[in-house]
Amino acid sequence: MTECNTYTGDIQLLINNDGNWDIKYENGQPCMTDGLDTAVILAIYGEPDFWQNELTNDENEKYISRFPALIKNSNINDDTIKDGIAALKEALSFLKNIEASDEITVTGGALNVFAIYWIIDIERPEGNIRYQINWDKQILQFRKAV
Repeated sequence: MTECNTYTGDIQLLINNDGNWDIKYENGQPCMTDGLDTAVILAIYGEPDFWQNELTNDENEKYISRFPALIKNSNINDDTIKDGIAALKEALSFLKNIEASDEITVTGGALNVFAIYWIIDIERPEGNIRYQINWDKQILQFRKAV
């Protein structure tokens, strides 16, 4: 029987195909991650009324991303691409403040006339990490890019 490591890191969160959050399980145990995956997901998708913000009184520990509201209320156009880049950079800026990242670069563009993508590159001494977000007003995909 294979078991996930349940003694180190953060619980590994995923965003499934319908845009909802999920916990990854193997053999009934929640999988863990030593990487930034969970922190990045929480930072990008944590809105001001996010449940986790109730767990702290420290404003620096609260998730206040503008990205979820942006993709709920925008159209597929150049302004949304630019606004998404700014919102993602802002949401992830704490990684530089806590010295978990040397540099964060966000780029974006059109996948087609119905969809936008954003690529997030996080530079770290341990190695760079890349994430990609695809959005087409109906489906939101977040994944670690190779």
